[in-house]
Amino acid sequence: MAATPANILNTVAGSMVTSQKYASVEDALWELARTAVRGKIGQYRRRIRRFEVKYTDFDKFTSRLKNRATPAQEDDWLAWKSARRMLMDWEKAYQELEHA
Repeated sequence: MAATPANILNTVAGSMVTSQKYASVEDALWELARTAVRGKIGQYRRRIRRFEVKYTDFDKFTSRLKNRATPAQEDDWLAWKSARRMLMDWEKAYQELEHA
């Protein structure tokens, strides 16, 4: 069997069904997806929280940096902005999973 993402997920889900963790492969796959997405949400929330502890609120930090940011602050700002966007995307994905 080829090591495709679908085959890997089906193998893991099948194992979970065999060990009676889930009633069906579909149930196991849904839970795997929800768990993975929740993990990403947690990852980005932690990343954002570190920036909030280090600096302040994103909007205040953005205002403070205008025309006087150091290269390190610019890097942090870009990483923070990216983390905020990724968090929104993962939260949307989670909502779609919950309502599918």
